[in-house]
Amino acid sequence: MRTAPMKQTRRHSPAARPSAMLALPALFAAVMAAGLTGCDTPGLLGTKSSSAPVSAPAPAVHAPAPAPAPVEPPPPPTLSAAAVQKLVTGAIELLEAGNEDQASADLQRALQSDPNHRLAQQLLKQISADPLATLGRESFIYRVQPGETLSRIAQRFLGDVHQFYILARYNDIKVPRQLAGGQVIRVPGKAPPAGSLAPATGAAARPAAPAASAPAAVVPVVQTPAPAPVVDTAERDKAQAVLRLTRAARAAFAKQDLTTAIKNWDQVLELDPNNNTAKLERQKALDLKERLGKVK
Repeated sequence: MRTAPMKQTRRHSPAARPSAMLALPALFAAVMAAGLTGCDTPGLLGTKSSSAPVSAPAPAVHAPAPAPAPVEPPPPPTLSAAAVQKLVTGAIELLEAGNEDQASADLQRALQSDPNHRLAQQLLKQISADPLATLGRESFIYRVQPGETLSRIAQRFLGDVHQFYILARYNDIKVPRQLAGGQVIRVPGKAPPAGSLAPATGAAARPAAPAASAPAAVVPVVQTPAPAPVVDTAERDKAQAVLRLTRAARAAFAKQDLTTAIKNWDQVLELDPNNNTAKLERQKALDLKERLGKVK
């Protein structure tokens, strides 16, 4: 009885798998090359990345915006010659009333438009200067006569009517226009010769009683009243007239009524030909009138 032949199982020999055997060395070489060069080969033999982590870029820092430059205020407008003179004249009135701060502000404003205004410079200096250093420590006693002002006394002894304010500070007088007759002040400088000053007011010495004509007779002593103090009324009236005309001239100048101002200064010079203030301010009024005439 014949049996059927058994099927033989075909076994593959090593020679039958040449491609698989050759692929393993190539794969191993690739892995080694990746490790030696430090390159990342994710997924091969569980290797980890050896490269350093890349940090996120730092946020940009913005510099603060520069502060805007301060805006300087515009310079004050330049005043006309008439406006400057009005400020100076008003400053004189303020100083006579003892308003030093406002007078100083007005004088500085006038000098901004006319830096060479001599009267404004002089008045401003009287506000800030040391009276003793300016006028000197040597002085004499003077009793103010009725109707006299510090301006008149400054004109008489200092030669300048506008020196009234520093003379007031020399005597610690806060309001110059409140000077009263009979008030005693110090005037800087050497005392003038005897007899040149008006006599101080006060009681005169009484005359001696007459002698008795006979011992037996009793003669009553009759006392004559003390004579009234001698007052130069003409000089007093002249000083008052000069002061009144000066104020009227300055008020007219402030209103730009130059014709009236010049007329009043002419009357002042008729009474007091050596009044330097009247000469100076009259000339200013004439100059301004001429300039305004050319503008028209």
